[in-house]
Amino acid sequence: MGTTILITGANGFVGRNLVNTFSRNSENTIIATDVQDSRIPLYSSDQRDITYLSGDLSDKEINANLRENYRFDVIIHLAAILSQADDMKTYFSVMDSNIYTTFLLLETARAHSAKVLFPSTALVYGDKKAPFTEDMSSDPGVFYALSKHMSEELIRFYHKKYKIPYNIFRIGILYGPGQHNAMFIPSLITKLLDGEQFDMTKGEQVRDFVYIDDFMRLLQRAMTKKDISGMFNVGTGNAPLMKDVALIAEELTGIKGKINLGGLSYREHEVWEYCLDITKTKNTFGWSPEINLRQGLQNAISYYSQFIK
Repeated sequence: MGTTILITGANGFVGRNLVNTFSRNSENTIIATDVQDSRIPLYSSDQRDITYLSGDLSDKEINANLRENYRFDVIIHLAAILSQADDMKTYFSVMDSNIYTTFLLLETARAHSAKVLFPSTALVYGDKKAPFTEDMSSDPGVFYALSKHMSEELIRFYHKKYKIPYNIFRIGILYGPGQHNAMFIPSLITKLLDGEQFDMTKGEQVRDFVYIDDFMRLLQRAMTKKDISGMFNVGTGNAPLMKDVALIAEELTGIKGKINLGGLSYREHEVWEYCLDITKTKNTFGWSPEINLRQGLQNAISYYSQFIK
């Protein structure tokens, strides 16, 4: 018997990969939602039959329609505002999109007894000493991370009160082909391939980069284990310095002298050690990342090379 999966934020980097991954199984029924009017495929050849619904999920009527006209076995909730800006306009937007929407979708999960898979962020650990473990207390330093933490607490509440199964994934930094070039790795790669200068900090921060296909494999395993609920770290356990990531990309592209280390200042609330202990995730799901950083960067370089004139 097939599985009906609701994927919110389906036009984002992770959402497009999820739709692409889960739709390969003909037994899955995919309902994809996003605020945009039409679905954006991961690849131009991706013409699979997906039910796409546009709209803002913080709207109660849109959620009610979703709840009443469809049934779901699994809800993968990605829709969120990712901005780390520090202003009240952003705070209000984040509150609606990241917290209130989670509450409404939990009501849908309760109505359908659906499992909730929730990609969160390792930013909820704040400036704790790395490597981060799931039993550490949360200490978010930016409002975006706070919104993820509050959503986590809502999910845990619904599990305790209504027995809604869930997996919360506190993720390092996802990357891979198709990611928007506002993010560090695609911005780095496209600048190098274009022969342009890439300005960055001195790169002394530690970051745990996770290749997107590895995360897709974990979600596939989690989806089938409805009896397992809990919080899980998603990383590699082998986090490099940012400057080392840049230098590996420079080596792989063969384009030298374009990385301007120290060209940007560090952020006011910089997280210096961003590395996750993934022992619990390994033991629970039998999962380990398979794509190392060099392989992942090479895959991303091959992808972005197609668009460089």
